[in-house]
Amino acid sequence: MNQSITVMMHLRKYLNSYKIHIISWVLFICAEVFIVGWATGRFGTPLSYATHYFINILLFYFCSLKIYPIVFANGISWLWKLPLLASATFVIFLAVNYYIDSNYFEHITIYNLEKVRLKPSYILGVLWRALQFMAFAGFHFLFLLHLEETRQIEQAKNEKWESMVAEKEMQVQLVQARNSYLKAQINPHLLFNTLNFIYTDTLLSSPKAAEAIMTLSDLMRYSVNCEFRSDQLPLKEEIEQVHNLIRLHQTRYEEKLAFIFEVGPNVKGTNFIPLVLITIAENIFKHGDFRDHKHPATLSINIHKGLLSIRSRNLPNKTKLVPSLNKGIKNIEQRLLIAYQDQVEINYGIKSEFFVLNVTVNLNHRTSNI
Repeated sequence: MNQSITVMMHLRKYLNSYKIHIISWVLFICAEVFIVGWATGRFGTPLSYATHYFINILLFYFCSLKIYPIVFANGISWLWKLPLLASATFVIFLAVNYYIDSNYFEHITIYNLEKVRLKPSYILGVLWRALQFMAFAGFHFLFLLHLEETRQIEQAKNEKWESMVAEKEMQVQLVQARNSYLKAQINPHLLFNTLNFIYTDTLLSSPKAAEAIMTLSDLMRYSVNCEFRSDQLPLKEEIEQVHNLIRLHQTRYEEKLAFIFEVGPNVKGTNFIPLVLITIAENIFKHGDFRDHKHPATLSINIHKGLLSIRSRNLPNKTKLVPSLNKGIKNIEQRLLIAYQDQVEINYGIKSEFFVLNVTVNLNHRTSNI
């Protein structure tokens, strides 16, 4: 029962998709049969009409969907393809008609009342019929071309519109991110003045702590100030702040750190969007195990032929597995995509018990500002 319902639904869907074709053919056949029969005073049998119109309709769709796309696919070659393929098609059409008329409808053919013979009058009659439906097929082919061109134009418009909408959304997200950042800030001057006071107060009693406070102040000042500077900053500045971050944690853990930071040649003179490298380093210290000297955490940055690569590898700290594990990485990914769009590739995840992050950016094709 369900199978029959499914078949009926598919049949109805198929008929609906070809509804215009079916109605057009029915109207055309009825009109032509009536007009020709009334004008000549002769009508064929329903089987004769059904057979010949079936062949004619096959010719129509064969030419429209197969022959003409091949003929007009490559420029001027249609000058020889059209007569060649049209002639071959007509020969097949003539052979099929002659076989059917001579074997099944020789006494009721609409061409004449005599026995069917392959003579000029019969050939011309079939040729005229073939030319009619091949011409109809030509108009149908042109109509399909028009529909396809219209579809491509609309698709191009939609893609352009979607691209504009996506760009606007990215700009809105960027503005929202900046606003959120500004709202979350305490008065920077008050904060830095307080840190300077603490530094001065502890310098004599605890020089090591005072140095850590000054390092923290420099690190925070960089993070705050770079938000209000140009979209790209020399990597030299951020590399210095990564070293500051490492020094802070060395002070905290009494220098028992297993952290390797490598900087390739020519990297420091390269401009790049800020707070990417330092966020990756912070992510390692926040969520990674950086005290296992057998498996030290590593962070490296290199540039080769305009391709900037950042790599990090560390054991995850299983005691700090929190939902915000990749929040910083997600933020980096969003900012990189806004700034460099399809010129950036970023992937990360657990590989052989290590958390591995790979970032590659093509700096030769800068596409946006951040």
